[in-house]
Amino acid sequence: MPSPQDPGAQNPSALSPARDAALDRQDFPYLRVARRLGIDPADAELVLRDDGAARAAIARSVQEYLAADDELRAGRAPTTAMGRDPDFPTGVGMALVGAAVLWEARDLVPRVALRVAKDHYEDGADELAGSYIALVQESVDPGEDSRDDAVAWAAQSLLVAVLQRSGPPAQADEIARDLAAHAIPIDLWRDDDPSLPDDSMAWHGGAFVGGIPPRRDERSLSYEDVHDYLDMLLAETRRQHEAEAEGDDR
Repeated sequence: MPSPQDPGAQNPSALSPARDAALDRQDFPYLRVARRLGIDPADAELVLRDDGAARAAIARSVQEYLAADDELRAGRAPTTAMGRDPDFPTGVGMALVGAAVLWEARDLVPRVALRVAKDHYEDGADELAGSYIALVQESVDPGEDSRDDAVAWAAQSLLVAVLQRSGPPAQADEIARDLAAHAIPIDLWRDDDPSLPDDSMAWHGGAFVGGIPPRRDERSLSYEDVHDYLDMLLAETRRQHEAEAEGDDR
C-alpha cells in the first residue's frame, strides 16, 4: 500500500480531523484497536498515529478476515485467532470497515462491507444491510477496477433483495431492471468472491437514490460509520473494565 508521501497514496479527506480528534481522546481504546489489527500493544499509539503503518495493519487484517470468512462460508471452522473471535464474522467485519474508514483506506472497504451487509441481511437487519450496501458503493470508483465493479454490482443486487423484503416493491423492480439492462445476475450478491459475466457492463455509480437512503439526515454514511465504530470500541472497553472490576471485588 502506498505511503502518504507516494503519488499513489490516497489524498487526505475531511475525515483526517475526525481521526486526529479521535486519537487525542483520553478514552481512545488504543490497546483494543491494536489487538483487532494485530499490532503489538506496546507500539499501539505509535503505530496508530502513523497513517501508513496503520493502513498497512488494516490491510493485513482485512486479508486475514477475508480468508477466515471464506473458510466459514465453505463450512470449515476458521483456523486463525481472528476467525475464533466471538465477534467474528459480523462484529469483526464492522470494526475493520470502521478502521478502514477512519484511516481513509477506502480501497479496503468494499469487500468487507459487502460481507457485513450480507450478514445483516441474512440476520434480518435490513436497515443495517442497506447502510453497508451504501458504504460499498460510496467506496468504489466506477470503471476503475473490474473486481471493485463486481463488488459494487453485487451490493446493488443485494439491495434488490433488501428492498423486496423491506422497501417499496416498485423501487426493487426498478433496480432489478437496471441490473438486467447491464447483464448483471440478480443473485450476484450470493457469490463470496463476485465476478462479472463477459457481457456485463461496468459499474455505473449506482442507482441508490432509488433504494434505501444512506441516512435519514442525508449526511455521509462514512461519518456515521466512524462514530459508530468508535462508540462500539469505547463501549466494549467500558464493559471489559466493569467485568474486570467485578472480578476483583469477588
